[in-house]
Amino acid sequence: MSITALQSIKKPWAHLLVHAEGAALDTLLSVPSHFVTKTISGKKCKTKAGLLDEFSRVFSFPDYFGHNWDALEECLADLDWLPAKGYLVIVLDADQVLTKPDEEDDFETFVEILSEAGEAWSLKESDDATGNGLPFHAVLAVSDRHKHSRHNWFAPPLAMERKTAKSARAKKSQSRGR
Repeated sequence: MSITALQSIKKPWAHLLVHAEGAALDTLLSVPSHFVTKTISGKKCKTKAGLLDEFSRVFSFPDYFGHNWDALEECLADLDWLPAKGYLVIVLDADQVLTKPDEEDDFETFVEILSEAGEAWSLKESDDATGNGLPFHAVLAVSDRHKHSRHNWFAPPLAMERKTAKSARAKKSQSRGR
């Protein structure tokens, strides 16, 4: 399935993806081959320290990574050591991220940092002829069974393009010249 929202430099940059239990996300998300895709295990992000460690490990953050929110924001907006034409961060089992009731503010901060990284990348000059920014998106993936585990996801649902039978027939008719 093609998801043009993930190839855009426009907001939103953090998305919620509710999927069927056991669904293979690679069948749901079609990401261009020139993108760098990093997968974060939400099960390893139950605490702020665990979340920062998981991002540091998965992204191979430099030694100077400060293990705090500012450092996470700075590193995600930089990624000089990981050149690409676009970035996708998939947070699996997002319902497991910062789940304690007193961590709701931290979860909101986390999603804001993902969005701010997307905004920062959208404003950078790319190396291609357009000079436009680069896409950076984060997808918080949660199974349908766990979608109500969090009161507020702070991220809109990912816009999934699906071809309906009606639109497919209309396109087929147009291609025949009717």
